[in-house]
Amino acid sequence: MSVAADRDPSPPATAAEHEELLHHDDVPEDAAPPLPPFEPLFTLLTNNTTNATVHPRVHYIFADDDPSVLAAATTADPSHRALVVDLAPAPEGDPGRWTVSWASSLNPNFAVTGSSVAVQQNEGDDPGEDDRRGGGALILRVNGVEHEPVEMRPDSLPSSGSGTALGREDVEGLVDDFRRRMGVMKKVVSEGEKRRTVLGHHQEAVEENDTPEVAIVEDDDVKEKAKADD
Repeated sequence: MSVAADRDPSPPATAAEHEELLHHDDVPEDAAPPLPPFEPLFTLLTNNTTNATVHPRVHYIFADDDPSVLAAATTADPSHRALVVDLAPAPEGDPGRWTVSWASSLNPNFAVTGSSVAVQQNEGDDPGEDDRRGGGALILRVNGVEHEPVEMRPDSLPSSGSGTALGREDVEGLVDDFRRRMGVMKKVVSEGEKRRTVLGHHQEAVEENDTPEVAIVEDDDVKEKAKADD
């Protein structure tokens, strides 16, 4: 699988089988605090459909790297799934901590349902102790689901007393399956909203920085023209 992180909405990221592409945006010079030091993360990817957890291949992409590798992943073997994970400094707590800003799948048959960065706990360690002292290795966890085909139900049931009981059980099974699928869908939508929110804020910031400069130039041009006409 591939996981990539990028706040820039330009070309999507991609990678080969079980590969992750992680991208970190540079923080402006006037921003505070500065970016914390970064070390490769121990990454675990869990497929909740098959209940399988793997240690995927990871490819890190930084702001000054060539993003073309992201586009290459989508054209790779369709059986290889590519994910994009955007990492950002944690808003609170230890300045050396990173957090997942958003995560998204580039494969239509796989969707991200959850992602997080946590401190690895060793046996006997007090939970939260590593967080307080800023130690401990960081673990990136990503959860997702595969596309599940809808199970076809028989068109008719036996017209007997036992058939009625089977029909009731069949309906209950459909309701349970519907609730489970809706729960998964809510998680998928929630992850997608995170991405839209972050990229939307990024685009607004870019527009705010660009618009005043253009307006000032236009005003100056108008003033110069007015002076020339006088």
